Amino acid sequence: MNAALRTQAALMLQAPWQWSRNDSRLWVFWLYAVGLALLVGVPTLALTFQLAQGWTAVLMGVLGTVAWVTLWAVQFSALLRLDHPHTARFVVGHGRALRAAALGLWLAMVVFAGLLGMAALQPPGVAPDRVLLLVMLAAGATLLYVAMALRWWLLWLVIWLPFPFFGLPWVRAALQAPQATLRDVWQAHPVLATALALLAMATLLVNLFGKSDAAHARAYANRETFRKIAAAGAAGQKPTLAAYGRWGELLGSPLQRLADAWLAHVTRNASPAAGNLMARAEVVLFGAQHWVRHVGGIVSVQLVLLAGWITLWWWGGLDAQSEQLGGAQVGMSIGLASTAIAPLISLPGSLWGSRREQALLVLLPGMPQGAALNRALARRQMQHFFLVCAAGLPAFAALAWWSQSPLVLTFLLSALSLSAVLWPDPSRLRAHGPQVAWFYVFFVGLCLVNLLLYRFQPALLLPWTLVLVMLSAAMLAWRWRRLSQWPQALPAGRLA
Repeated sequence: MNAALRTQAALMLQAPWQWSRNDSRLWVFWLYAVGLALLVGVPTLALTFQLAQGWTAVLMGVLGTVAWVTLWAVQFSALLRLDHPHTARFVVGHGRALRAAALGLWLAMVVFAGLLGMAALQPPGVAPDRVLLLVMLAAGATLLYVAMALRWWLLWLVIWLPFPFFGLPWVRAALQAPQATLRDVWQAHPVLATALALLAMATLLVNLFGKSDAAHARAYANRETFRKIAAAGAAGQKPTLAAYGRWGELLGSPLQRLADAWLAHVTRNASPAAGNLMARAEVVLFGAQHWVRHVGGIVSVQLVLLAGWITLWWWGGLDAQSEQLGGAQVGMSIGLASTAIAPLISLPGSLWGSRREQALLVLLPGMPQGAALNRALARRQMQHFFLVCAAGLPAFAALAWWSQSPLVLTFLLSALSLSAVLWPDPSRLRAHGPQVAWFYVFFVGLCLVNLLLYRFQPALLLPWTLVLVMLSAAMLAWRWRRLSQWPQALPAGRLA
């Protein structure tokens, strides 16, 4: 690799961090950089020098792996964003530098994972060099799949589909022969087999970029559409399904009809009562994030999940207590809880987005003013959040019954414990940036703590959950008292 190519590839790898500095304040950038470095560095040191044992080592390994994959996802998504068809066609060496940056980073991260695995993992009867090769294979395949999923977003959904079928007898019988063949080949020539597998992965990786043709232009435009939708969602202003195109508009039409019907209902029954005024005002305040859409979306997701599981049990012959499906409730519970906390992110973002219309809303006859408006808005936001949680409660109850485990309900309680986030001072509200996505990371971290406690220290799971609930109640009580002391909530952000 010549000096010019190295320089160009290095600048491309710096792009996401430079964009982060441009999009946010400098202290936010350094907070992210230091946080990511700690999430990678601390588990690396702890596992390399055997400073953590038992469930602490598992926690360190999971945190380090999540940070490691996140770093790769940030870097590769930036490279895909730089893969503009015009730039790739007219800038000399641009496509080559993109591929070199992706391949060099992928190889460095695979080797890093292999060396760390060799130092941290010591399975009995397995030589350290075999551990190195196995970890490198697993790491390379993981990073390649993440890159492919960033290129084709449907792979984020496809990855979950095969797992329930792995427990079916005929699936295991069909996979037994290929697995035995691959295992025998690798055991006979481990170094050669690993090298060939990594070479094949590298070839697939460099071919994920476009070729400056019409297909490249269409793919780039589609990725940009999804990137903008994701950025809006991270800022709490996620658009409706219609933004995804014709199919999104078709799928979102029932929710749109529900929202229209609710607006017609509250308008038809208009009255000067504060509750009715706020019910009409929240249609404007929250827009596409209105509770009718959220509740309808969660109910629809539950119906799809129910139909899928019934089909699986009926067609696959698996019962509700099947051991092969025993771990599926964890992923499903975290996914459902993630939808439950959506109002905690979207409602402040919606208030910021509708701040211009709020200047007219506060002039409605009978609209509460001052501290009364603050309390009324806070009640509507909390009502929205609890309606969304209540809509998902049947799925949580069914999962808890199916798995016979209290772990599922702790995920919902962890979501409820974050409810105090709903009550900031709206008059000093600022535009939400991409950093809001870290709120989801924090929530997943809480769920991870629940999972590890349930696995290694089950006696501490209930006290931990009670502490979270008590802290949330105390924070809400303090915030409720502060509501009467803050300036009038609307229009939002006027004092920022």
